[in-house]
Amino acid sequence: MSDFQVGPQTFVTIRYQVFDAEGEVASVAEVMGFVFGMGGLLPEVERALDGRTTGDQLRVALSEKQAYGSRNPKRILEVDREDFPDDVAPGDRFEVENEHGGLLVLHVLDVQPEFVVVDTNHPLSGQAVEFSIEVMEVRPASEDEIAGALLCLEDDQTDSAHGAGHPVPDVAPSALIRRRN
Repeated sequence: MSDFQVGPQTFVTIRYQVFDAEGEVASVAEVMGFVFGMGGLLPEVERALDGRTTGDQLRVALSEKQAYGSRNPKRILEVDREDFPDDVAPGDRFEVENEHGGLLVLHVLDVQPEFVVVDTNHPLSGQAVEFSIEVMEVRPASEDEIAGALLCLEDDQTDSAHGAGHPVPDVAPSALIRRRN
């Protein structure tokens, strides 16, 4: 076990799971690593991790606003029917790549002969959530890790400055990556 605490310029590995407003599991347990303080986490989750050490476990409850924000009706879109597989049905989820290479989940709401209605809001937007977190490792971040985190932070700030914090996707057949279950 290391003696490092989560703080600036540390590389942190966590295992986390997300629960929805009703306490139901909203994501499988996942492991992620990040440079602390570089925008890799929701701000309230990052605040809760500050000063923690390897082996610490915590739960962080977030309001709708602190988590993924309100549902935005402008993020419900009509996409050409031909951009989807023949068997597309309401309730299907597809992952598409946005113009910045990030993944966006499209939740199919309705299928018409000419178009498909999809919701691009985060699946947990509009509700409070809770994170269950285990700190698996804390160590000094390497120069390469810090440089990579800075690049991501700059990209995020550029996207926000151009109103792309929640970009509306331009979905093309080649952008459909895979169906989610």
